[in-house]
Amino acid sequence: MSITEEEFEEKVSELFIHYLEKCTPEEIHQVVVEWNFDNPKKPIYWIANSPKTDKGTALMLFWLMEPDFAYQFETREGMVEKSSWYQEDFDIVTILEEKYLAGFYQNQVYGYAPPAEFQEEEMKRAIPSEMFVPLKGLEISESADWEDGFPPELQERYNELAESVEE
Repeated sequence: MSITEEEFEEKVSELFIHYLEKCTPEEIHQVVVEWNFDNPKKPIYWIANSPKTDKGTALMLFWLMEPDFAYQFETREGMVEKSSWYQEDFDIVTILEEKYLAGFYQNQVYGYAPPAEFQEEEMKRAIPSEMFVPLKGLEISESADWEDGFPPELQERYNELAESVEE
């Protein structure tokens, strides 16, 4: 049975969110370290909205989402007008910033140092100074067992789904 690209993305998102629901904060952090940003965004939304997400994980995810692009737009409406393909990323960056500044991410075990350089010259809004403060903590490296952002236990099902997509 073949499935459409949209059905594939939905099934992959469901598969990954089901996995995330059982994850510890350390495993969630590993997901962010490994994530392939070409993958569907729903699992990233889940991470951004989960109280299990570590503050260091949230900060890392914020910067991996390349917020300097989001801040080229004063409003979401302005972004949709010029770069509608970026809507999901824009929303995730916004969620991460709002929750980070509000103290939503309660635990902080993992460290992250925001990048020293980014595309500041194009920005119409400033990234809040709190998003630049490095966090000390544990660091997790990429694992050789992960493939395209997927842990070993999801790879077989992911491959089955990928093979069933209509050409």
